[in-house]
Amino acid sequence: MSHELPKAYDPSVIEERWARYWVEERLFDVATSEDTDESRKKFTILLPPPNVTGRLHMGHMLNQTEMDILTRWHRMLGETAVWVPGTDHAGIATQMMVERQLASEGTNRRALGREAFVERVWKWKCVYGGAILDQMKRLGVSVDWSREYFTMDDRLSVAVKECFVRLWEQGLIYRGAYIVNWDPAIQTAVSDLEVEHEERLGKIYHVRYPLADGTGSIVVATTRPETMLGDVAVAVNPADERYTAVIGKMVKLPLSGVNGGPEREIPILADDWAKPEFGTGAVKVTPAHDPNDFAIGQRHGLPNLSILDETAHVTLPGSHYDGMERYAAREKIVEDLRESGLLVDVKDHTLSIGLSQRTGVVIEPRLSQQWFIRIQPLADKAIEAVDKGYIRFTPDQYRKTYDEWMKNIHDWCISRQLWWGHRIPAWHCAKCGEITVARETPQACGKCGSNDLTQETDVLDTWFSSGLLPFTVFGWPGAEGDSGLTPDLAEFYPTELLVTGFDILFFWVARMIMLGSHFMLDVPMPDGSKRTLKDAVPFREVYIHALVRDADRQKMSKTKGNVIDPIEIVTKYGTDAVRFTLASMASPGTDIAFSESRTEGYRAFANKIWNAARFLFMQVDLAKEAGYKVSMLASGTVPELPENTPLETRWIFGRLNAVSDEVARSLTDYRFDEAAAAIYQFFWKEFCDWYLELVKLRLEFGEGTEKNATTALTLASLVAVFEAALRLLSPFMPFLTEELWHALYEGKPPAKSIALTQYPQARDFAADDASVAAMTTLQEIITTVRALRKELGVPEREAAPIRLHAENRVLALADANRDMLAKMARVSEVEFATEALSGTNARATAGFDVAVVYERQIDVAAERERLTKELGKLEKGLIAAERQLGNEAFMAKAPAHIVEGLRKQAAETKMLYDKVKAALDALPGA
Repeated sequence: MSHELPKAYDPSVIEERWARYWVEERLFDVATSEDTDESRKKFTILLPPPNVTGRLHMGHMLNQTEMDILTRWHRMLGETAVWVPGTDHAGIATQMMVERQLASEGTNRRALGREAFVERVWKWKCVYGGAILDQMKRLGVSVDWSREYFTMDDRLSVAVKECFVRLWEQGLIYRGAYIVNWDPAIQTAVSDLEVEHEERLGKIYHVRYPLADGTGSIVVATTRPETMLGDVAVAVNPADERYTAVIGKMVKLPLSGVNGGPEREIPILADDWAKPEFGTGAVKVTPAHDPNDFAIGQRHGLPNLSILDETAHVTLPGSHYDGMERYAAREKIVEDLRESGLLVDVKDHTLSIGLSQRTGVVIEPRLSQQWFIRIQPLADKAIEAVDKGYIRFTPDQYRKTYDEWMKNIHDWCISRQLWWGHRIPAWHCAKCGEITVARETPQACGKCGSNDLTQETDVLDTWFSSGLLPFTVFGWPGAEGDSGLTPDLAEFYPTELLVTGFDILFFWVARMIMLGSHFMLDVPMPDGSKRTLKDAVPFREVYIHALVRDADRQKMSKTKGNVIDPIEIVTKYGTDAVRFTLASMASPGTDIAFSESRTEGYRAFANKIWNAARFLFMQVDLAKEAGYKVSMLASGTVPELPENTPLETRWIFGRLNAVSDEVARSLTDYRFDEAAAAIYQFFWKEFCDWYLELVKLRLEFGEGTEKNATTALTLASLVAVFEAALRLLSPFMPFLTEELWHALYEGKPPAKSIALTQYPQARDFAADDASVAAMTTLQEIITTVRALRKELGVPEREAAPIRLHAENRVLALADANRDMLAKMARVSEVEFATEALSGTNARATAGFDVAVVYERQIDVAAERERLTKELGKLEKGLIAAERQLGNEAFMAKAPAHIVEGLRKQAAETKMLYDKVKAALDALPGA
């Protein structure tokens, strides 16, 4: 690779090449170290595993951009940075995908049988399952691909089985009948977290239940009449005086005698769950089809009668409702109630409807046999870990959200009625009904000795296996008989950070904390000592990133048609520009309104840097041709700066000191936006717009030009600053910086990648407040003169003299840098004035007055309007300052430096006010 860069920056040409290079060279792979030196810091981070069915979306890209920036930064700080990638087998989503494929072929999983179906899913995974990881590779994320996992890999499956068995042995797993959220479309239980609630207008039905003794009736209110054939009681509130006399009586269940069958009688009971203000105050109790009714049934010892099957169809053999879909049955039941005179009233009623996140169908509460984890003592350990600060949340508001949820958590249903997933390692004995849980397939029942055993058909909830990842990806539990402490666990656990979205705070984050805090307490520390909760937690910190919305701050959805495909945007603008857009808008707790115009701007930023590199390379080549010895300084090296070093060089290194410090502080606080803004300001404004222009004063390589130390120093400094700026930008724009860094070293860099070099730190560059202050003053003079020239209509290429009034320090600064004023503001001569300057060609600032000497008539009316507006703004500022400085309560409490700053600001504002007033008074006709 040479210095010759194409004239146009084209990200599509360079990005694929470097993405492939990083993977092929295994640059980010980290082997377990045998070095016992504990002084080297480690930064371990786990990728929230995307579904194997997934494709990259903007949420993924934000998450991975932030993680990649942090990982690259920590790696360049000299830490051992390990970012572990992988995918989740996504039980429900993957099974649905393959079942759709089978349906298109005219078959289904039951026709194939379980073994053949699972084999078919594995084949699907091999063909399509790596798509999202391929996209990640194309985006250049610096993960350790040697550690890539899939949640159903053999090694992880062994760990999942081990966890289940241990929890069973500890009495923390049980099997029982309970009301679960049932998805009739895929016929499996789903967790509360996988149910989305939506308000819809429904109906509330008032139905008359006749008293069995013939003395009257009671009117029951229900929103789900289709389940009434499963009623086992009617409940009223014990304090509701309307029903005190009927408590304990029996009622005839309406429609139970349809088709000539026997009428069922059910009791009226008192329970606090019945609310007098809801409907009629009397409610039907259907324990098998409602969680609250199930709890009533448990309290009163009521039977459970299921009348809907797995597909939400009525199952009542002999009834003419048998086989009807639940909503068709509702219509028929309401019609029959009306005909029988038992339907008293129907009213509109707003309902909160639970929808399956996976299929969109309405969830059916259903009583079924499921496997559960007893949530205690797991939850208490997880609460303690956060309370004691072993795990920190950013933004901190999520700590409270986590705490509230954990303190109200219920037992966790971990079984799913699927074929794709980790099959529960439990076997049912056909003879005695005993359940045997084992690591290996048992040969006989442990209770009765029968060998007629059948393995449980359910699989484990996907979140169970993914909740174990922080320790299972590092080899837990190890070989049989080991303590569980593998070399990887000893080196990399706990992980340092988890970056994720709010939407899986309870799905995944809380469960990792519970399971890690539980299982890792049994694993010793590397030195053999007992592990405490502080070191059992899965990560030290959780950063919850924002949501990416569209440019109008609307949540992206396919329904709205506002979903942004990151691959399309990347193809259009380049990965670096998209990454920088996301980073520049990412701050804790603030959603991102993604805008293509911002991305287009950062594409221009990349192009600006590209052109700066071309200019620099041209200077290096010219220097070599002129006989200068150009030696590339090693990354992180700054040339020795003699006393006569030009101001702009001392200034730029001083700015590097400040910017490096600012970026470090911002990334430490997850203020990606502030870090990106600091780098952008430095690279575009200070380096490209100012420094590159100023060094042209020192770089003269033409024929007959004498070689001199200043030219050599300027060139060396230019190269060093550009190289440092590339490293500063590298975590944010890895492709562009990799390309230019290799080109800078003409294909012979000091490392295989810029990502493996040292990140710029403040200590690398001398702080130089005096030079920064001097340069700031000169920049203000230059920009003021430029603005005046424009107002006066001075031709762009024509130089003009200026007059300057200021304190001696400023005058001396301008005198010493006349060449800079001439170059940057087309100043032909500088005249120093002893009196304050006024008039239409002058401007006053807090530090100086400057006038451009140019014979051109100014529009007096326009100038009067401008000065009047400026005077009005300054007057408001003075009033505000006087009000604040006159506030005795504020002055008594405010820190001294704040008060001093306000006084200084007020004095400067007053000085400017006087100058503008004088200029206004001096206008003709004033």
